[in-house]
Amino acid sequence: MITCRAPGKLFLAGEYAVLAPGHPGVLVAVDRYATVTVAETRCETITLASDLGGGTRIRCDRDRDGPIVVSGSAAGRFGYVLAAVTVVERLLLERGGRPRWFALTVTGGDLTDGFGHKLGLGSSAAVTVATVAALGAFYDLSLTPADRYRLAMLATLAVAPQGSGGDVAAATWGGWIAYRSPEGHRVAALAAERGVDAALRARWPGLSVRLLPTPARSGLLVGWTGQPSSTPALTARLGNRHQRIREHPAFLADSTICVEHLTAALGADDVAVVQHDIRRARRILDNLDAATGLGIRTPRLDALCTAAEAAGAAAKPSGAGGGDCGIAIIDRDNPAQASDVTHRWIEAGIQPVPCHIHPHDAGHEGDAP
Repeated sequence: MITCRAPGKLFLAGEYAVLAPGHPGVLVAVDRYATVTVAETRCETITLASDLGGGTRIRCDRDRDGPIVVSGSAAGRFGYVLAAVTVVERLLLERGGRPRWFALTVTGGDLTDGFGHKLGLGSSAAVTVATVAALGAFYDLSLTPADRYRLAMLATLAVAPQGSGGDVAAATWGGWIAYRSPEGHRVAALAAERGVDAALRARWPGLSVRLLPTPARSGLLVGWTGQPSSTPALTARLGNRHQRIREHPAFLADSTICVEHLTAALGADDVAVVQHDIRRARRILDNLDAATGLGIRTPRLDALCTAAEAAGAAAKPSGAGGGDCGIAIIDRDNPAQASDVTHRWIEAGIQPVPCHIHPHDAGHEGDAP
């Protein structure tokens, strides 16, 4: 039996801009996990089970030694898992291996509110990364973190071609990261034309993952609005992501400057500048929302930010907006600030989400592409 887990994530800055290849975002991994267990079975069937979405279990067949075959409406709930299985087993076949029968179980309650509602912490990416890691170990593929990211990214693109993969990178490497997305259509075409193994070794245009030092003074608090959001739905409203985002060059330029400044401030552990840049990132998102009508801002997210700012923290929505989570950056040298933000959030009807930073995996600091 093989068990692997992957952390959830939060965007600090660069949302939407990071959808355009080569444009930066900053993310952090948190200690809310998706866990995947894989065990070999004697019966000639594949079983997939998950506690997400109310709990689902399906059985799949296999086309000889080829891809698994699944039917029925429940299969849609396993879209990312099935895509991850497919890409890992393609790699296995390319390397001369043979697929086996197994039971795969996903546990993701950490990434919900306890009642089945996702918190917006990147559960799909965490499940995908954990599935790739577990199957990679199950098949003894000796995958590096960069391999796991690329396999999980290929699986993600098969399900959600609009995605940036920032959540995939955070779930793979952990800690604080500066991320620039690859050109997804070129990456997918590369794997389709030359194979998955070749795609692992090739250069991915636009991709950059930089592991950032953990700041000592800048503390992170997370609040949930109680309103689940759909990142794919929000990004899809932009239509063709590359064309529509590039119609807002000022947004891309402002976001890039802000993210690069924030990255430097995190490296210098300058909490005042970090807070300034978080507020600046919020204004940039507000301007994009006003120009596009995406619905990034909501009354609940505004209440979250207002309450945190009243306590002296810097706050903004995290991710696509439209609901889900917001973040607050506090000064750890001010011990009362965290409790003040938490108290004000509760008064405003915002649910604090207890979590800590999931650190970079030891020994993998230099393994990012």
